[in-house]
Amino acid sequence: MRNFSTTRQAKEYLIGQIVGEAGRKGVELSEIERKMLYFTESGWTLPDILKVNEEFEREYSNDEYEQKIAGLVRGICSRDDRTQEDMDAWDNAVGKLSEEDHYLLVLIDLASETKSASGPLSPWLPSLSYHGPGRPQGDVFRLIVVALVSSAILLVLLALRAMLSR
Repeated sequence: MRNFSTTRQAKEYLIGQIVGEAGRKGVELSEIERKMLYFTESGWTLPDILKVNEEFEREYSNDEYEQKIAGLVRGICSRDDRTQEDMDAWDNAVGKLSEEDHYLLVLIDLASETKSASGPLSPWLPSLSYHGPGRPQGDVFRLIVVALVSSAILLVLLALRAMLSR
């Protein structure tokens, strides 16, 4: 199993996976787009990241970029040739990176949000697609809400059954 001792190692692994997926899918990533994967306001990043960010803000659409990267992440996570070791390495890298605040985590999270949003109640349902340590932000709250609503429905059904059986 691959462990990452620094957030820099974890970030470089994840970015390597994303850039590799772009190559496999024939998705062009400009130098600015690749460098933006390193963006963070705290922690290790590229020395010229503020200049890169300024250029990105002038020349690119955040929404289009985020959807492009989210699509690549979805492609990585849904590939048939991924081994358990690959999935564990990805999850360990995401876990290590989540110790700090990185734009890359937002992009990865967007991939799972778009993938799991399949119905009107799906934002309230707990995530089942996360393999790593811990749970996605807000997931425990959704799990508690779903449990309480389910329990309330069950109690109402039991009360109705008791009333009808008299």
